[in-house]
Amino acid sequence: MKTKLFLITIFMSIIFFACKETPCDIKEDINGLKQTKTDLQNDVQNFGEARAQKVHEIDSLNGVLKVLDIYKAGRTPRYVLKLHLKQTHYLSINKMIKDAINAIDFEMPVDKEFYDQVEVGTEIVNKFRTGSFWIEGSFGNWEMTVAEKEIK
Repeated sequence: MKTKLFLITIFMSIIFFACKETPCDIKEDINGLKQTKTDLQNDVQNFGEARAQKVHEIDSLNGVLKVLDIYKAGRTPRYVLKLHLKQTHYLSINKMIKDAINAIDFEMPVDKEFYDQVEVGTEIVNKFRTGSFWIEGSFGNWEMTVAEKEIK
C-alpha cells in the first residue's frame, strides 16, 4: 500500500510540475495571441477590400448589361449625370442658409467618355465668384458635383 501511495504521489507531482507554466510561457502565449489577432484584422481588411472590388465589378457589369439591353431594344443608350449645383457664401450665416435652400439638382446628358471618367461625388466646378467679389463685395463660390449617374 505504501508503494502504491508513493507511486501516486510521484505521478501527481510529475503531472503538477509538467503542467505548470512559467511567466515566460504565459508571455509567449499572449504574444502569440496578439499576433493571431493582428493577422485576423489584416485578413478582415483584405477581405473588405476584395469585397469592394467585387462590388465595383458587379456594378460595372450591370452597367454593361443595361447598355446591351438598351441596344437589344433598338435604342441608343444615353449617359446622364445628375448634377448638384449650389452657391456658397462665406462670412454670412443668412446667405449660407439661403445657399442651402437654393441649391438645385438637374440632369444633363453627357458622352460616354466623360460619363466613365467621373464618379458620384466628383467635383465638376469649384470656382470663386470674382465678379461678385469686385462689384458687390460678395465672397463665395460656385460648386457643382456629380450626385448620380444613370444610363437611360
